[in-house]
Amino acid sequence: MNAGVINLSVELDESYSEELQKNDINVIPLTMDDFEQRISELDAVIIRENALEDTAQTCSILLKLKENSDVHVWVFSSSSQKVMRTVYLQLGALGIISEDCEEDELQLIISNSLGKKKCISGNGKTGSSETETSQEEVAKLKLIPRNHSVKIHGKKEIPLTKLEYKTLDLLYKNKNNTVTYGELFEEVWEEKFTNQNYRVANLVFHLREKIEDNSVSPIFIRTVRSKGYMLDLWDSSVEES
Repeated sequence: MNAGVINLSVELDESYSEELQKNDINVIPLTMDDFEQRISELDAVIIRENALEDTAQTCSILLKLKENSDVHVWVFSSSSQKVMRTVYLQLGALGIISEDCEEDELQLIISNSLGKKKCISGNGKTGSSETETSQEEVAKLKLIPRNHSVKIHGKKEIPLTKLEYKTLDLLYKNKNNTVTYGELFEEVWEEKFTNQNYRVANLVFHLREKIEDNSVSPIFIRTVRSKGYMLDLWDSSVEES
């Protein structure tokens, strides 16, 4: 597993990198100029900042990562104000790591998160039939066409707008496979796609707000970098009324 480190006005102490390396996490130094080009190599990113000097750069990095990747990202910061910690989380950071964090604690935070990610992406189900489901599996997501709504884990119906429902319906029909920005746009708006990724992204943002427990770290609707989105329903029995 690879973890990129972006040092801003302060650097991540070498002892943290050594602890990560000892636990099979390869540490890759990154800069503001090259992190976007190398993001496809990474499973995680650590932004090392000084809260008094680097907030603008940190926000810029988080925004770019959120738009172009589903990589896990943490901000390792000096004592930042609550408002900025909230902003960082809204921009996609999984957590804010304070300076009193020990080397082994940081390693466990990164390892535990990447371990869960690996279990999701590497569960061995490739090319399996849509009908191959275990009797013990519980339905994650159930579309209700007549109401333009959805149930998550069998709980209360969540009402959706017409555009949100059409988006989720198309993702469901192609579950566990990427649906491109163009395909989503032309199906939902019934117009020719002309590089209007932002409209699709905005719609997916609102849809995630309704169906995800944590919209900044989504489980169901996953971003496929530079391509579109995928409804992730591996290991679940999915029903449609």
